[in-house]
Amino acid sequence: MTDAEEAKLGRLRAELHAALAANSRIAPAHLVALAAYAPLHALPDSERLLGRVWPEEVEQVLTQQLREPLAERAGMASIPRLTAIEAKVSQAVRRQYEENPYPRWVSTIRPREAFALETYLLETFPGSALRPAGTGRDADVLIAGCGTGQHAIETAVTFRSRSVLAVDLSLASLAYAQRKSRELGAPPIEYAQADLMELRDLGRSFDLVEAGGVLHHLADPFAGWRVLLGLLRPGGVMRVALYSEIARRHVVTARAFIAERTYGSKASDIRALRQELIARRDQPWAASVVGSGDFATTSTCRDLLFHVQEHRLSLPQIAGFLEAEGLVFIGLEAGSATRAAYAARFPEDRAMRNLRAWHVFESENPDTFLGMYQFWVQKPA
Repeated sequence: MTDAEEAKLGRLRAELHAALAANSRIAPAHLVALAAYAPLHALPDSERLLGRVWPEEVEQVLTQQLREPLAERAGMASIPRLTAIEAKVSQAVRRQYEENPYPRWVSTIRPREAFALETYLLETFPGSALRPAGTGRDADVLIAGCGTGQHAIETAVTFRSRSVLAVDLSLASLAYAQRKSRELGAPPIEYAQADLMELRDLGRSFDLVEAGGVLHHLADPFAGWRVLLGLLRPGGVMRVALYSEIARRHVVTARAFIAERTYGSKASDIRALRQELIARRDQPWAASVVGSGDFATTSTCRDLLFHVQEHRLSLPQIAGFLEAEGLVFIGLEAGSATRAAYAARFPEDRAMRNLRAWHVFESENPDTFLGMYQFWVQKPA
């Protein structure tokens, strides 16, 4: 926002607040103008807007910016707390996601029929080393670090499950997830607040554990991974996502740039940084960051460039951990073009399970895993 826009926004906010207090008319266009720059639920006495008659288009804005946030705030009280959150890193990460739940989303996938977990993996990774557990039962699922629930809902509708427990540090994120689950009519998901580092004594075990974006935000990713492995049944599988040191090289440069200029994580600082990076798009690292989808909004940009805790790993590091823990590597998720290019480069690795060969491939094609490493492993039976 320009200084002129900031000044106009301040005047508009004051006018609308005064109109609410006096119960006088508010022009729909003025309300929508404010909503384009600031959330309506932040306006003092905003709930009084709901007692008025508005055009349908304005009602939709009120639903998104007022009714839904109010419903989420009310829903927080019903979310169970499974563990204490006492570690400094956990508290800092929770604070970030309470202020900026990530991501805010609208729609998700709805498969026509849920898959049996083993069937899905055998079809997705033909020739893999998956060892069928042979239980024949629907899966008990744990989603660790579920955020605002998009992936938890996708998992619940993709796999035949007996139970789904989704945990996160942030109550704001969990409340968003809970509301979206009800809105979409998703299969039953049990949402709960927890620090995964404190889940050792949960007293439950799972056939599938998903850690789709949480381990790299822990003080020690491998320690957190071991906690989750302790909750995985023998023969169970785990889907893991981790940041790539190679793929995030431009993010590392941007984070150093931010530190040099002492930008904070306030919305005004994020906006100022984005203008500076846009002006530097002639530099490859800045062009890469500006081109990221996460650059576009305040919450996602904060997650991309201002996260309070971030680790990045390499495929040899991951391979070493799998070997040390005795885990069976099932396969990396990759698009068809990437898999074809890898097969041409390493035709001898027909199952595409050689992580050290994948490291060579990534070194030669450093943007391969911009969307994180995403892969599946199995715990020995």
